[in-house]
Amino acid sequence: MVVPTNVRIPEDVDAALRAYSAAVSVSRSALLVRALREWLEMQKHPRIRFAPGATGERRAALVDGPEVWSVAESWLQHPPEVRSVASVADAVGLAELQVEAALAYWADHRAEIDGLLGRIHAAQDAALAEWEGSRAFDRPQ
Repeated sequence: MVVPTNVRIPEDVDAALRAYSAAVSVSRSALLVRALREWLEMQKHPRIRFAPGATGERRAALVDGPEVWSVAESWLQHPPEVRSVASVADAVGLAELQVEAALAYWADHRAEIDGLLGRIHAAQDAALAEWEGSRAFDRPQ
């Protein structure tokens, strides 16, 4: 459900918003909603920022580190019996505080991060299959 609201925006901010909206071909309304959503998440998770990922979609990342999905991926790669914040921090070269921040965001947004992991794995599988297919032509017969 969408709830209309009336917000008064100073002229200079509106001009900048219009220019950015035109530059990225996204409506002002969509930009405002995205900015508000991201700001609210950053209030809840102060060590998280949002930036475009490799495919252009907005992704959660540590303010001073990698995207959240990469920390989640490392967490999942550790066997449960040795999985800890310290072991993941050591494996990826982050401070434990950074790993905890990424895991906290992942816990609150499990579907988002797990979905991104699924798309990344599918893209990796497709790239590997393409590479393996191209290698078939390189082999002597």
